[in-house]
Amino acid sequence: MSARLRCADAWLILGDQQIAVEVDLALFLPDTGLWGGVLHHVPRRQAGAMREAEASLRLPTGEEPRIRPLAIPDDETSVPFIGEGPPPF
Repeated sequence: MSARLRCADAWLILGDQQIAVEVDLALFLPDTGLWGGVLHHVPRRQAGAMREAEASLRLPTGEEPRIRPLAIPDDETSVPFIGEGPPPF
């Protein structure tokens, strides 16, 4: 991954819930614009809810791209994800 960006004050939006998270964002394939990252400090209950709920990420820039989890680890509160739409950076 390249073009790393860490946003300490991002928000994970799940339905009507807003959860403060830290996020590492990166461009996976620069030629395609495929981007994603890892959410940190996601409460286990909300991490599990990401399997079925629509999720978005509110960034300090005001952008709110939709995201999809790639995996929901059972023993951690970090969730890898892929972003939808153009990269927000």
